[in-house]
Amino acid sequence: MKTITEYRPMVFTELAAEAHEHARRRRQRRVELVAIATYGVLGLGLSFDTGFAPWQWQFWLMFAPLFFAGELAWRELTC
Repeated sequence: MKTITEYRPMVFTELAAEAHEHARRRRQRRVELVAIATYGVLGLGLSFDTGFAPWQWQFWLMFAPLFFAGELAWRELTC
C-alpha cells in the first residue's frame, strides 16, 4: 500500500495538468471571442458601407470571401 508521500507527485502532476488545460481553454475562448468580434465589426462596416443588410444575399456575396480568407489565414497562423 502506498503512503501519502508516494501519491503526492501523482496528485500534483494531475493538478498541474488540469490547471494547464484550463488556461489553454481560457486562451482559446479569448481568441475565439476576438475573432467573433472582428467578424461582427467587419460585417457591420460592410453593411453600413454598402447598404445591404445581413439577411440579403448580396451582403453574403461580399462577406463570404472575407470570412473564408480570414479563416484560412487563421488556420495558417495556428498550424
